[in-house]
This record gives sequence, C-alpha cells and structure tokens, in this order.
Amino acid sequence: MEPLEETLNHLYPDRVIRLDDRNSIPGNEYMVYVLGHNNIAIVVGHGKRNRAAVIFDDLNRKTPAHLKALLVRIYRLLNNSGFDRFIISCGDKNAAKTIEKHLHNEIGGNSCAIPEPLMKSLTDGIRDDYALLFLNLAACSSFDGLHDLRKWRRKGLISDSTWGVLSKKLRLEELNWN
Repeated sequence: MEPLEETLNHLYPDRVIRLDDRNSIPGNEYMVYVLGHNNIAIVVGHGKRNRAAVIFDDLNRKTPAHLKALLVRIYRLLNNSGFDRFIISCGDKNAAKTIEKHLHNEIGGNSCAIPEPLMKSLTDGIRDDYALLFLNLAACSSFDGLHDLRKWRRKGLISDSTWGVLSKKLRLEELNWN
C-alpha cells in the first residue's frame, strides 16, 4: 500500500475506496474525495459524484465550475503520472464536511495555490506579459480559473495572440469544456 492510502485507511478503516476510473465514482451519495500525487494529497473535497469527478480531470476533460480544476490541470500537464484517487463514503453532507475538515488537518489538500516549482515550469518561456498576467489571475481565482480564462476571452479581455499563448501552454484546444 502507498503511504497516503495507509494514512487514509488508518484514519477511516474499511471506508476507503481506491478508484481507477471516473465511472467507478458512486452515484447519488455524499463522499469525501482525495486526489494524491506521489503520496501527497493535492485535492481533498466533499460532495457527490459531480464534485468528485475533479479527481479524474485530464487534458481532455475538466469538471465544470470546480475551484481546483486549474490546479489539477497544471499537475496533469507537468506530471502526468503518480496519481491516486480515493473516496470515503459518507452518510450525509455533514459527515462528509467533518471528514473533509479532519483530512485537511491530517494530510492537507485544501489549498488551491499552485506550488511555486509548478508555476515556474508553467510560465517558463512565456514572453507575452498579458498571458503571464491572465495566467496568474486565473491561478488566484476564487472560482474556477479555467472558466475565468474562457469568460475573459469571450468578453474580449484576452486578445487573439495572448489567447494563443495561453491555449498552447495550457493545451486548451484539447479540452472538452462540458
């Protein structure tokens, strides 16, 4: 067993389920979901299937309106292996919130901040100051940074040339936005 999985099983014995694909997320029940990368929790959240789907975001698909969609995408762009996905089934929303809070204290996964080495790798080579600005704004978003970029583009705030830089760097042309 991996150390993150061991920790989860120690804290919540017989309740941790390792997931291998998006279709294995249970339907209409509350859960805590965990996305680990190299045994570090990068996303710990609670909700139902529609929220938990973020742990399976990849370069072709993102979870709509999820606060951590950009963070997950950047991890996938720069480190496309070493991911583990877990859920802990919960009886109701309050139980899920309690477990999520406990896990944040024990293993982390509550920050939306993009680690400095990842942000440096992502911005390396970008010469367009506006692209850097919009990328940093998206990284600081209190909503969904990817959605914000797309909205800013639709509103004409991001020029064609800047969008081209952002689209190439984040590989947005591959993304199904639904």
